[in-house]
Amino acid sequence: MIEKMRVAVFVVALGQFALAAGRCPVTLISGTGSLDSVSITFMNAGKLPIRRLEFNCKLIGDRSDSVHCDEENALFFPGMQYTVTYAHRARLPELARVSLKSITFAGGYVWKPNPAISCRVLRIDLKKK
Repeated sequence: MIEKMRVAVFVVALGQFALAAGRCPVTLISGTGSLDSVSITFMNAGKLPIRRLEFNCKLIGDRSDSVHCDEENALFFPGMQYTVTYAHRARLPELARVSLKSITFAGGYVWKPNPAISCRVLRIDLKKK
């Protein structure tokens, strides 16, 4: 029992240490889109692998709901660049606004943006070819 508590404390401390720099753990590099999908290129700028990644994907110029942008069971290693694509069914979208919603690290620590740490927001033109 004591050993389990030590491991739990270690994991929480490791998660806090990974974010000690006070910056966004994921760098949004670029985004592209079309009339039926949105692609996001990002890099894990933290020190721990990411197990789950959620984006806020809002279509601008359309009355549809937001796009479900969620990588539920993934493994994104630090320093690596990745591209993910999400389909949408919007009628006439013009732009997509993408920002970070939450990050779950391999140790179980969940990071969410706050006003003290600003993360890049992507504005993606969906009409551009």
